[in-house]
Order: sequence, then C-alpha cells, then structure tokens
Amino acid sequence: MNQDMDEEDGFFSTIWGKLFLFFNPFLIGFSFLYLLYLILHGTGLFWVVGTGMFGYFFPPAGKESVIPLMVGELTRRGSLTPLTTITLVASVIAFVDVVTSYFLLWNFYIAEKIPLVGGWIRKFRDFGAQKMKEKNWIKKVAFVGVAIFVVVPFQGSGGVGASILGRVIGMNKYQAWLAIIIGSFSGCFLIATISYYLSDAILKTFRSSVFQGMGLLIVLAVIFVFLYSFFKHREEMEETA
Repeated sequence: MNQDMDEEDGFFSTIWGKLFLFFNPFLIGFSFLYLLYLILHGTGLFWVVGTGMFGYFFPPAGKESVIPLMVGELTRRGSLTPLTTITLVASVIAFVDVVTSYFLLWNFYIAEKIPLVGGWIRKFRDFGAQKMKEKNWIKKVAFVGVAIFVVVPFQGSGGVGASILGRVIGMNKYQAWLAIIIGSFSGCFLIATISYYLSDAILKTFRSSVFQGMGLLIVLAVIFVFLYSFFKHREEMEETA
C-alpha cells in the first residue's frame, strides 16, 4: 500500500479483482440505461435522454451545449414538470461524469504503464501525494480545484479530464471521485436550471470563449505552479544528493 493509502489489496489486487473494476463501470452504465428505458419508454422521452448522454461522450459536446438542448426538447414536449425536467437532465449528464471517472480512477494504473509517459505520471502523482500529506491546505485546495474544474463548462472539463487532473496532482481516487461528483452535480443542476428559466441569455456567457478561456487559464495556472514546484523540488534533491 502506497503513501496515500490508494492501492487496492485483497481481492481487488488479483487479476479477477482488476477485471471486476474494469468491467463494473460498464455494467453500471448499461444497467442505468436499462432502468431509464423501463421508466421512460412509455413517454417517448428515452431517446431524447439517451441521445444526450451518448452525445456528451464526444467532444466538442459539453454540459453547456448538451444540457440546454435536452432541456429545450423535453420542455417542448411538455410532459414533465419544470423540477422533473431539470432533475432528470442534470442527473443523467452528471451520471456520465460519475461513471467515466469511476472507470478511469480505479483503472488509472493502466495509464501509469504507458511507455515514457507512465513514468512521469507516477513521479507527478507521488510528488503531489507527498505534498498533500505534508500540508493539509494543499489537499483542500486540490479538492476544491478539481470540483471547480468540473463545474466550469469548457471542453475536457468533465469526468475524464478531472480524473486525469486529480490523479496527476497526487489526489487519491476517493478524494478525486468525491470532488468530481460534487462538481458535476453542482454544475449540471446550475446549467439545467439556467437553461429552463433563463434560456440563452445567460447560457451564452457559459459558451463564450472569454468565460471558458478564464476557466482554462485558472487550470493552466494551477498546473504551472505544480510543475514549477515539482522541478524545483527535483533540483533541490539533486543538489543535496
């Protein structure tokens, strides 16, 4: 078990356990879709919801574009209450983030075995984990940062990007997953509510290059500070060696 208590032991360290962690997200995802089908097939809304979830997988589609389209189509059909519409759309899109991040976080060891890249990923992760262990405020900042990263709707800021970011900066999978869950549900409900009640007036702000650029700059600044600290730490270690 490593420093951040992140390695699985027992059954999940075996080949069968790893296969379970690999395929379980797919089982959960298809089970959720089947449950949605059973609930919605009589209303004719399943294909609207399912298409939105499927489209969210592929860039440049993101929360800021998929959620308004889904809310608009469900509203046009007029068979659901405002609260039901907002809750349904926000929940299913957040579910995609939750399941994809579950898959990536619990199978991140695969990325760490990629030639050349994997070695750097492990070094960054171990360095970040050590800093979080030494200074509790860094752990809190990282948690809030990953959650905000998921809330801000720019390309790559969903469950996939947040999982990679969280692991590379040293968060263990439980911390990263909780941050993603909180950030995704918060962002999805915010955008769905705005989509329903305020339409395109404010959503254009979310889709604007200025707003998304600001979010990207914040993320890049955090990464720059992390990389600077990492390489400075390496130089200090080499000088004292």
